[in-house]
Amino acid sequence: MTKFISSVDIDKIALAHRRALGFRDDQAIDGMTLITKLKRRYPNLNYLRVPDAEMTSQEAQWDDQRKLILIPERLLRDINSGKPRGIMTLAHEVGHALLGHKGILNRGPIGTKAEKHSANLRRMESQARRYAAAFLIPDTPYVRSLDAIAIARKFGVSLEAARIRKLEFT
Repeated sequence: MTKFISSVDIDKIALAHRRALGFRDDQAIDGMTLITKLKRRYPNLNYLRVPDAEMTSQEAQWDDQRKLILIPERLLRDINSGKPRGIMTLAHEVGHALLGHKGILNRGPIGTKAEKHSANLRRMESQARRYAAAFLIPDTPYVRSLDAIAIARKFGVSLEAARIRKLEFT
């Protein structure tokens, strides 16, 4: 069973990881730079490019046995073209990895059939979603001073993600 981690603690953990990887608090995270820094900081953690045809229903996947993030080609294209969903998906999988989640976990639509039947899976997915937001949009005085539009532009996230994160600051 995955242990409960409060939202406040997930924010602290994500900010610590962000800083340990060498990202400034006011800096957007580039996906390919993140992958490179992860490999350098956590040598046992790796990623694998996967043809889209091999991952048709998943956006990405964390495999804790192999310490491997599987990334379909389409996600890498999204990351390289600056699509907000791409970096959020990658940060979500990084969250699974760095929070120590066990199993093979797929990033896909929220509320999958498996999530509905497993409290443990719901907890891990919720924690990874929270981690991704906190990792990409740190809770700092500078960020708190920005409106949602400025957050979205500054950190390369969707306006919806920026609005949700901004509400979490209040």
